[in-house]
Amino acid sequence: MKLFKKNHAMIATTISGILIIIGILLTINNQTTAATIVFLLSFTIGGFKQAKEGIIDTYQNKHLNVDILMVLAAIGASIIGYWMEGALLIFIFSLSGSLEEYATNKSTEAISSLMQMQPETALRILENGETQEVSLTSLKIGDILFVPKGASIPIDGVIEDGAGLIDEAAISGEPIPIEKTSGDDVFGGTINLGEALTMKVSQEIDNTLFAKIIRLVNEAQNTSQVHNPV
Repeated sequence: MKLFKKNHAMIATTISGILIIIGILLTINNQTTAATIVFLLSFTIGGFKQAKEGIIDTYQNKHLNVDILMVLAAIGASIIGYWMEGALLIFIFSLSGSLEEYATNKSTEAISSLMQMQPETALRILENGETQEVSLTSLKIGDILFVPKGASIPIDGVIEDGAGLIDEAAISGEPIPIEKTSGDDVFGGTINLGEALTMKVSQEIDNTLFAKIIRLVNEAQNTSQVHNPV
């Protein structure tokens, strides 16, 4: 399953959950000692990552964080004999951390995928009518670009001449290409499926819709990695 791929925390969480089920079954059969051992294993496997991260964060930032507090709460429950409750507490917390890690990995993949869709160069039309391949960073508002059939729109702009069937799935998720003609806006990272066209640059590379999407995804990833201090 993709959920488990590159997500070791989810594997540990799953093992922890299975051990809890086994421990409950042993408890029902009055095998208390064996159940306690199984709950302890579940506790250790499910809580190791959170405990490690909590200790490191506490040492570096000089304050307790939620990871440490949850582990301490589970340890407290176990000390007074509530092994199953302690294991369940760790399992639930471990599951939330695993899902967070999965979401972070997905956002990282999304950024990589988006970056691959954006071309690195564009065909700028010179005053003599010839085209010159240039870096996107050298483009300025008002530059006229040539976009061949099947090529990616290099940057945000407006169609000057021609008509294009534009695939905007990369930025809108809409699978059906859109017919656009002279005067219509086009966006960097989308694909010209129609005939060749010319366009005028309307945004600098750092202010394109594509760049804003990448920044938002990146910010979401960074936010999900922050631990809330206590």
